[in-house]
Amino acid sequence: MNKQEIRKNKSEFKAFCTKHNLRYKLDECADPISPTRSKKYDDHLYCTYKQGQIGVFIARETVRHYNYTKKKLLAMGCEVRQDGDTEGTFYVSKNKAVKVARLLKTSKNQMSRKRRREARERMKALWESGKMKRGTA
Repeated sequence: MNKQEIRKNKSEFKAFCTKHNLRYKLDECADPISPTRSKKYDDHLYCTYKQGQIGVFIARETVRHYNYTKKKLLAMGCEVRQDGDTEGTFYVSKNKAVKVARLLKTSKNQMSRKRRREARERMKALWESGKMKRGTA
């Protein structure tokens, strides 16, 4: 795989995260990931550099918790790639990855589209009425 293909796959993963309101950052190796909001786990979605697939990494403290989460992922259509005692990696198609992201809580926030639209309209009305000025909260 050449540098152009790698760059293209990274930008596609970033566009996927943006489109579905998922968190996006680069890990220690500068590979793109979508990390969980939870401080307890190091779960994340990652770029697999394969067309149409997203990688999933999960780690749990106990075997029981890992197996419970693994069963949920398999029921959502994930394929096991590496399976350890308390951590594993999976592949999932892009169209099923949104449900997996919801399970792992990798979205930016929990605000619904309706509430986001209403908040945007309120802010716009405040801005246009002059009650909100630049530099004020």
